[in-house]
Amino acid sequence: MRIDVKKFLKNILIATVLVWLLISYPLIKFASGEFIRSFIVGSLISFVNSVIGIFVLKQGIAKPDKEFLKLTFGSMGIRLFAIAGLILLMLEVLNFEIYGLVMSLLLFYFIFLGVEIFYLSKLTTKKEF
Repeated sequence: MRIDVKKFLKNILIATVLVWLLISYPLIKFASGEFIRSFIVGSLISFVNSVIGIFVLKQGIAKPDKEFLKLTFGSMGIRLFAIAGLILLMLEVLNFEIYGLVMSLLLFYFIFLGVEIFYLSKLTTKKEF
């Protein structure tokens, strides 16, 4: 199985554009500037998390199962702690708006996770005729 990072990034960018098209009007109409700034930063953090995740997956895909799982779960743990640290930094030191930051982090995290699962399932599915 070969992971095409460019194709994955294309899928992530398409999902990002679609979500931003859907939420941009309500954000502009009803949200404050601080909320929008926090929302944008949260989506960027989720994007970087997803890109790092696919590179880790690409490194581990050719390894034996035990090493692959160690690499994958270890990377997930490190990335989640890094995100938690970033959230604390942004809320306590930089005074970001909490709801926009957390909402966008969760929204984009799950969207990108869905894209990743969809992408990986297409890689492993064999068409039988």
